[in-house]
Amino acid sequence: MKAFYSPWLYVFCVAVSGSACSRDSMPTMEEQLVGRWEWVQTASTASTGAATPASTGHTVVVEFDRRGRARFYQDGAMIGAAKFRLKAVGNGWRKSKNLIIYRGYKSQQFYTVSGNKLILQDTDNSKGGNVYYKGKHSERNYTGLAGKN
Repeated sequence: MKAFYSPWLYVFCVAVSGSACSRDSMPTMEEQLVGRWEWVQTASTASTGAATPASTGHTVVVEFDRRGRARFYQDGAMIGAAKFRLKAVGNGWRKSKNLIIYRGYKSQQFYTVSGNKLILQDTDNSKGGNVYYKGKHSERNYTGLAGKN
């Protein structure tokens, strides 16, 4: 009887350990978004140029936590907070986009996370967006980052 169960036990253990590894290596949408993000640039029209903390004289920070709350800061003072949920949207033919749906602060935004870079784009604005980075960043030239989505 033991000989009958041992191959199935082995297959079960391999399947469980393999699925656990794949889940650990791929962060979820929430895990990618959680953290403190500092604004570095807003995409612009050709006539106005890109807005940056240096050109506006303001710093902006967005914090997303694991409990589904977003906090918005300008020049170190909290200017808003909202609960949020994440959703992937799209149809079978198009690439899906990640959407943040806020309650109590701006209705919703598309977002893209790539490493330390976050791009937030209002759903009614098809081009550009606001570029944020995790951690402190010195003033750099971020031209062209916000327009690529």
